[in-house]
Amino acid sequence: MTQITLDIETVPSQMPGARDQIRASIKPPGTLKKAESIAAWWMNDSESAVEEAFRKQSLDGGLHGEIISIAALYADRHWVSCRAVGESESELLHAFFNAVENWQREDAAALLGTRHDDAGAWPQDPPHPVAHNAPFDLGFLWRRARVLGVPVPTWLPGPLCREGRDFTDTMTLWAGRCNRVGLAALCRALSVPTSKGDLDGSQVLDAWLRGETERIAKYNLADVVATRDVWQRLQGGAA
Repeated sequence: MTQITLDIETVPSQMPGARDQIRASIKPPGTLKKAESIAAWWMNDSESAVEEAFRKQSLDGGLHGEIISIAALYADRHWVSCRAVGESESELLHAFFNAVENWQREDAAALLGTRHDDAGAWPQDPPHPVAHNAPFDLGFLWRRARVLGVPVPTWLPGPLCREGRDFTDTMTLWAGRCNRVGLAALCRALSVPTSKGDLDGSQVLDAWLRGETERIAKYNLADVVATRDVWQRLQGGAA
């Protein structure tokens, strides 16, 4: 079974009026009781609350948030792409899924000693997905594909699939099912080169809006390399 290690980068909804929808539903904190305190909140703090809620859409699992970058390692091959502002999320997903399908065809052709075009007719074992905090990345990919009408490949597990059988989560391998650990902290503990440099997940939206797609793609791919190296260490590999 071939392993595919992957990671995604996400941003809030880019649909027109996304902030207006939040603005229409946001309410002052329940701790404010006096009319003058509530009025002051609307005047001074409501827009920052709107912006905070908007940015949290990057973590909403794909309900409103969008994928802007995908990176993957598959055997000795890699793929990464970060779309620019205004470019299609649907096309990004199509391109990624097609790349994985082509890798599968190449492997089948090499195994069968046949042409790449003919290999697709033979049954192929789906690759096994590996990610750090895998339910987030895999679930986001699955949901955005459903939202956008992109066909979901057989290897991509849905929300009801089981960790350990249908995919591997390096965070769970280390911390167990009820605990969490960040990738950077795990890299340090295992003496694995960290992917964290001058960019982190909280800065991705602003970097993307500035047009820094190459920087985001580099960061995205570095996360995948770190995740693969962590997985190898957790299997007993040398530091």
